[in-house]
Amino acid sequence: MSLIIRNVQIISPGSPLHGATEIGIDQHTFVDPSALTNATEIDGKAGWLVPGLIDLRIHLREPGLEHKGTIASETRAAVAGGVTSVVATPVTDPVVDSPADVRLVLERAKESGYCRVFPTAMLTQGGEGNHLSEMAALIDAGCVALAQGNRPFSSRKIELNALKYAQSLGIRVILDSESRDFAEGCAHAGQIGTGLGLSLNSPLSETLGLAADLELVDATGVTAHFSRITTGASVARIREAKAKGLQITCDVTLAHLLYSEKALADLDPNFHLERPLRTEDDRLALIAGVADGTIDLIVSDHAPHETGAKLAPFPETERGMSLVEGAIQLLFQLDQKGELGFEQSIGAMTVKAAQVANQQQLGSIQYGHPADCVLFDPNGSTVFDASHWLSAGTNSPLFGHTFSGRVVGCWINGERVTT
Repeated sequence: MSLIIRNVQIISPGSPLHGATEIGIDQHTFVDPSALTNATEIDGKAGWLVPGLIDLRIHLREPGLEHKGTIASETRAAVAGGVTSVVATPVTDPVVDSPADVRLVLERAKESGYCRVFPTAMLTQGGEGNHLSEMAALIDAGCVALAQGNRPFSSRKIELNALKYAQSLGIRVILDSESRDFAEGCAHAGQIGTGLGLSLNSPLSETLGLAADLELVDATGVTAHFSRITTGASVARIREAKAKGLQITCDVTLAHLLYSEKALADLDPNFHLERPLRTEDDRLALIAGVADGTIDLIVSDHAPHETGAKLAPFPETERGMSLVEGAIQLLFQLDQKGELGFEQSIGAMTVKAAQVANQQQLGSIQYGHPADCVLFDPNGSTVFDASHWLSAGTNSPLFGHTFSGRVVGCWINGERVTT
């Protein structure tokens, strides 16, 4: 079926159609609307049409952790947040570390997923950090990158060998830089965490790990993406490394752009994260990093949990929050607050994310590209409450809040997706 969407403002950074007011869709791709006859027409009512968001870090939980979420439930939630492609972490139960695991994720995504799913797989067998995985076979099976998730390498030598092997294969590695000696606490090592009597996580946990990882990336020449940067010091190190010519990329989570350690004041367990919320100065440095291009991508780090996972004293709860369902509204909130322009944040979750995921045909509204797009009403609003929540994860700080902006429609490969 041919379709023309009129009376919109196309927001697609880097595309020649950025700023256009109409687009055609035919044979699953974007086309010039003037070339279509007898097409169905949609009035965008002066809304914004953006490329489908690409989330480079999301926990789909399946296989093995279906009590927390499934590929069906979490991709459905993603579409509700304007996300049309997700890059799944390999941290499942068991972890994704074999070609069969990769194929299983792809098969289940094809059967029950609501959006595009791109799997990643472990750099080491079982994620245990000791023996390298079958990287070449994992690539052939369909993974888009290799990662270690939140599992440490047993030694820097093992990590070096893993990066060398990945470089020889031309595959991107996703690194979660951390020094475990300083990483056990549940709160940032600052005034608020100390005052609440919480175990503390020093920013050295990140900066020391990042420094070592940058050295290894430089030594091996591997294509590396650094995930979940949380401190101003890390932004400065990434900026310096890029200035020296190191070909790296990095991301920041939505939570770390929106919240600081102040969010812990009421001990809401939804703010107990794998990477703790840092200071307000760190938050502003992260926003500045996205604005100047030091930080390439924004990710949701969506980590759904069942209700019981958060029913304990703050330090004893499981880490992570369910956030992808409000992704595009949260980007818009940053714009509404005057902290980060909507075009900049959209670029960090579309065209730039497509490049890092090696999916260059996605993330942009251009003639001939797959028709993945979201119609967004900036004058509407979205109410987040449990009765309309689609994610299986109930661990969200969005409940009880109304945000500006509303997803009106979502198309993937030219087909409208209903959630």
